[in-house]
Amino acid sequence: MMTSARKLVFLLSFVILSCNSSSKNNIDDIVSILGRTMGTTYSVKYTTGIKSNDDIKENKKKIDEILRNVNMQMSTYIAESEISQFNRMTSTEWMSISEDFAFVVQSSFKYYNISGGLYDITVMPLVNLWGFGPDKFIDIPTTTNIDSVLAFVGQDLIEIEGNKIRKKDPRVQIDLSSIAKGFAVDKIIESLNFDNIFVEIGGEVRSRSDEKIWKVGINTPSIDNISNEIEYIAPIQNGSIATSGNYRNFYFDKDNRFYHHEINPLTGYPIMSKLASISIFTQTSCMEADGLATALYMMEKNNITNFLKDTDIEGLMIFVEPDMSFKQVVSQDFPAN
Repeated sequence: MMTSARKLVFLLSFVILSCNSSSKNNIDDIVSILGRTMGTTYSVKYTTGIKSNDDIKENKKKIDEILRNVNMQMSTYIAESEISQFNRMTSTEWMSISEDFAFVVQSSFKYYNISGGLYDITVMPLVNLWGFGPDKFIDIPTTTNIDSVLAFVGQDLIEIEGNKIRKKDPRVQIDLSSIAKGFAVDKIIESLNFDNIFVEIGGEVRSRSDEKIWKVGINTPSIDNISNEIEYIAPIQNGSIATSGNYRNFYFDKDNRFYHHEINPLTGYPIMSKLASISIFTQTSCMEADGLATALYMMEKNNITNFLKDTDIEGLMIFVEPDMSFKQVVSQDFPAN
């Protein structure tokens, strides 16, 4: 799996009204719907003139139904899901899939091309080989092990036409965890008809607002997984933020060597980078921010900065310094207080 780097963004507050707002909404008008999905939590917050328990229950039901559908399409942890059925296939025959599943797979090719193949939804067997999948880590894989798995890793080994998908090698397996949460965020926010709404799943966030500014906190990287210090606060009104990082999913081998979970699908080895995390802001979909955060994280620093300069995408990079402190590199129009 392109193990989705542990997402480090969480909601801080949502109480600032824009200066030109004529609304009388305040924090008491905010409805919060919370739950669990995809091995993490979700949070949906919106403003409404009148709070109705029946309406809230109906919206909760709608949200959970959306998330059930996405899981049944793209969760590798559900045996009956579309993606699990595809991964179990031992042929190169075409398989019919849902429109949403096809859309997400097709979209993944954009990030594959942007990253020069470093973002690759077929990297799952390599991730498992290195012990970052569901199988327990045993030992560092040998070059022979890695080469044997590399033979069936590569996004060019899958083909999609309309709502049909097939493998060019029956051993290929895919994982969409790097963009499925972002896609689910988009499905929820587009299904709820509120002018001021904020949706978050496992740190993937998107807001739509005519008047409110929602503040998002980005954690300071911490190898011990304990720190909850805020590195940066980003106010967003209409847009999405997703963060990828390498420091919350790693292990040390018996010789005390450090390995983290982002695997280079071109070499078969974990990438070596001083980039602790990257947060991407887009004014479009959360899936776009999610996919770009993972794709750009895999790239060299110069390639990342050049990409951000040449597009309307904004980024916040946090690098590890030699003294183990952190240094921020922020693009010009990344949201700031």
